[in-house]
Amino acid sequence: MELIICDHDIVETLVIEKSVIDYCKGRNVQVLIRCCTNWQELTCLLKEKPANPVIVAKAGVAGLDIITGLKVSLGRLIWFSDLDFGVQAYQLGIPYFNMKPITHEKVYHALKMIEES
Repeated sequence: MELIICDHDIVETLVIEKSVIDYCKGRNVQVLIRCCTNWQELTCLLKEKPANPVIVAKAGVAGLDIITGLKVSLGRLIWFSDLDFGVQAYQLGIPYFNMKPITHEKVYHALKMIEES
């Protein structure tokens, strides 16, 4: 599995990274994690090499802007936000949206949903 985490908060990024590593270890799957902090970096990373999935964990409207501006399959996105964009996530066809705080359980559940979709 190769994924990208887009988050400006280092603590949240570390929680996501650890959760992803634990999830993949439990399934005996190798994982490569790339990280970025903003839309421009994310676009560059995706141009270099696609990722599956992309986890966006940005605060406020910044996260919504990233989600709506991406040119990747929205079916492979996981979105965490401090604002309730659940309706927008549903309308955009994003398989997993949840509100912060980010926990191991939320990341695990999101990865499982992506894997099964």
